[in-house]
Amino acid sequence: MARGIGDLAGAVCVVTGGASGIGLAVARALRDRGTTVVISDVEQSALLDAAADLGVLGIRADVSRCEDVERLAEETLTRHGRIDVIINNAGVARVAPFEELTDEDFHWLVDVNLWGVVNGVRTFLPIIERTSRAGFVVNTASMAGLRAAPRLTAYAATKFAVVGLTEALDEELAARGSHVGVGVVVPGQVRSRIGASERNRPGGPGGPIAQQAGSQSLLEAEVVGETVADAIERGDLYIVTHPERLGSVRQRHRRIEAAFEAADSVMGRARPISD
Repeated sequence: MARGIGDLAGAVCVVTGGASGIGLAVARALRDRGTTVVISDVEQSALLDAAADLGVLGIRADVSRCEDVERLAEETLTRHGRIDVIINNAGVARVAPFEELTDEDFHWLVDVNLWGVVNGVRTFLPIIERTSRAGFVVNTASMAGLRAAPRLTAYAATKFAVVGLTEALDEELAARGSHVGVGVVVPGQVRSRIGASERNRPGGPGGPIAQQAGSQSLLEAEVVGETVADAIERGDLYIVTHPERLGSVRQRHRRIEAAFEAADSVMGRARPISD
C-alpha cells in the first residue's frame, strides 16, 4: 500500500547532492511547495551558491562518510526539530569498458552511489520515524538500475543495488506497519553535472567520462524535480521520469521470464513420475 505524505507544505526535507542537477531541481520543487529544505553537497562553493539561490540552509557533506551524514542530520534537527523527508540523491558516474575499470573506480562508485544511500537510510530513517507524522525516503538510482547498458558496468552495479535495497526496504517498512514510505527514482538521461563527477574523485580524474550515449533526449532536471515531489505526496515506490524507456525494461523482463519458462520445461522433464 502506498505510504505518501499527502500535502508537502510544512514538511522538513533534506536533499543530498543538492547543489546541482536533479538534487537542485528536487530541492527547488520541494521549496516551491512550501517545505523547509536543507541541501548538502560535497562541493562547498557550488553548495553555497545553490543555498543562496534557493534561500535555504546548505551543509557540506560527503555521503560516503557516515560521520558527515550523521552531522547533516544532527544540524538539521538542531535547526528545525524534525525531519520528514530525505532525498538520497548524491551520485557519481564512470563510463568506460569493463576492462578499463580499476579497483579504485569500483570503490569510488560503490562508496558514493551505494554507501551514500546506505548511510542516508541508516541515519535518517530512524529520525523520520521518530519525529515525523508522515515521512518519506527517496533513493536516486537510474534507468541503468533497471536495464544495464555497455560501458556502465560499475555504475549499473551500484544502481541495481539501490533499486534492490529500496524494494526490500519497502517490504520491511510495510510489514512492520511503518508510517514512512520509500521510493526509488530511475531517471534516464537528464541535463545535470553527473557527466563531470570525476572532478570530485579522490586522487583526481581516472579517465574520460561523458553522458551515456542514447537515442533519448536530455530531460530538463526541473521536470524530474516536480515528478519526485508528486511521487512523495502520492507514495510511489517507482519514480519514473522517462516512460519511453518502458520497452527496454520489458525486453529485459521477457528475457528473464523466458529463462524461467525454459527452466520449468527442463525441470519438468527431469522430475520423476510418481506412481
